[in-house]
Amino acid sequence: MPALLCFVLGYLASGVLSEIEPPGCGINDVGFDYTTLPKTARKRIVGGQIATPHSFPWMAALENLGVMHCAGSLLKGNSDRWYILTSAHCLHGTMASDWKIRLGAHDLSQSETSSEFLDAKTAMTHPLFNPTTYEYDIGLIELSSAPLVSKPEINFGCVSGNVSTAGEVCYVAGWGTTSFGGAVSDELRVVEKPVLSRTECRNIYGSNQYHEASMICAGHPDGGKGSCTRDSGGPLMCFQNDRMEIIGIVSWGPGCAQPNSPAVYASSSGGRQWIEATINE
Repeated sequence: MPALLCFVLGYLASGVLSEIEPPGCGINDVGFDYTTLPKTARKRIVGGQIATPHSFPWMAALENLGVMHCAGSLLKGNSDRWYILTSAHCLHGTMASDWKIRLGAHDLSQSETSSEFLDAKTAMTHPLFNPTTYEYDIGLIELSSAPLVSKPEINFGCVSGNVSTAGEVCYVAGWGTTSFGGAVSDELRVVEKPVLSRTECRNIYGSNQYHEASMICAGHPDGGKGSCTRDSGGPLMCFQNDRMEIIGIVSWGPGCAQPNSPAVYASSSGGRQWIEATINE
């Protein structure tokens, strides 16, 4: 049996893994109340609204060879090891040395005292990631040093093990372009996205494109709002258990916020076992 298959079967079968929702995850220290975010889907521009600075303190801007390329979320591992959760397609074909991770940022055009740059120690993708179909589009970057989580602008996120509920309004944040082919946003933006059922997503994309074991969909039927270029790897988050929990990772979609074309996210519940096994090994 190939070594990769042995590894995959091993962690899927074990069922005994460490906690990936440590105390204090998914909250902020700047006094922002997540319950004030929109609870219903409103039709607005792709860029959504500017987020309250540092209200999502696990957000990471990922620079590849000096260029803002993707986003990610800070996770806490074992033994003072720290990771960035992002999409596998962001990391595919790159080396860890290509990456710089910016934490504690809000406005990327500014030299903010709240932010810090960290190097990547290693970069890895889910063992079942398929760069053609984007199945299991989940990646992890291990940081070379510990972030300054003592700062109120930096905190770690929670990865949810729950299956998303159709119709639930969740949120995606990023510094990506505010229109297809447009300019990136200097300031972090956030938009609300209703989660679609598996049946709805399958009916739109078909079983050859939508793989429900590792994907979820969220978006507005009329379009006009959603993630776009360079938002890849950022979190899709829902307010659950009095905190923000990551249920998905920005993965793919036709264009940006097109009608009847919801964005597709890598499912955190589908990849949780690998994430948990990796950061807690």
